[in-house]
Amino acid sequence: MPKVTGLKFTKTNYIYYFKINDSIKLKKGDICLVKTSIGLDLGEVVIPYKYIKDSEIDTPLKSILRKTNNEDLKKWEIIKQEESKALNICKEKAKKYSMPMKLIYVKYLFDKSRIIFYFISDQRIDFRELVKDLAKIFKTKIELRQVGVRDGTKLIGGMGICGREICCASFIKNFAPIHINMAKVQRIALNQSKVSGICGRLMCCLSYESEFYKEALKKYPELGENIKTEKGTGRVIEINILKKYITVELEDESDVKKRIKISEEELEKINIMVVPQKVNKMVR
Repeated sequence: MPKVTGLKFTKTNYIYYFKINDSIKLKKGDICLVKTSIGLDLGEVVIPYKYIKDSEIDTPLKSILRKTNNEDLKKWEIIKQEESKALNICKEKAKKYSMPMKLIYVKYLFDKSRIIFYFISDQRIDFRELVKDLAKIFKTKIELRQVGVRDGTKLIGGMGICGREICCASFIKNFAPIHINMAKVQRIALNQSKVSGICGRLMCCLSYESEFYKEALKKYPELGENIKTEKGTGRVIEINILKKYITVELEDESDVKKRIKISEEELEKINIMVVPQKVNKMVR
């Protein structure tokens, strides 16, 4: 089994594997010079080494050339500054051609044999004239890559409403499907500002605890169900998973509504019977 190192080249957290020999000692966070399929580039070590099976290799593995030195890092800093300037130039040119695109990120290869512009758009764009203009300015191969809003946000980065770096920019490699039922099952208010990330889509973190809530809810009657308790018949008006209790509003001939709380432990001890009745149930 070949020994490999996992590198990432952008903020997308996608990992690419390269062969490594024992003479190169690497640790997480080191920067390495590698020859990729499109040119020389620098990658950050995220997995110092691992062994993979030959059956897991789709294409021939390329090798890590060496760790970077001070001169490489100085050059890299200059390239980063040039990327910022290139982004502004490309934005001006796109505006000139009235292109419906949002440019979000630029990446130069380390050998400057190619410059890649990442953009978001909800339609296909003919940017041939733009590419011609950019090629004249930068004197290198031009590539424009269209990405979705979630991938675009991953590249840009930012802070979530929780006060932490957004998940997609910090550790998520591949996006999982997120649906509104994940918010409903956790009893999260369906307020767009509460359930949407800075990308405008449903927050990835909605999926983290949804399975826990689904499993936990199996211990409780449905919200809105009429049940028989030791103190009488009533309707379930609240289910608190974290504090492990339900609130039941008891039936009473008077106008005064009596409410009782039943803990999870009490639910296990008593035999609660559901009263057959059609009710409006929340999705669980």
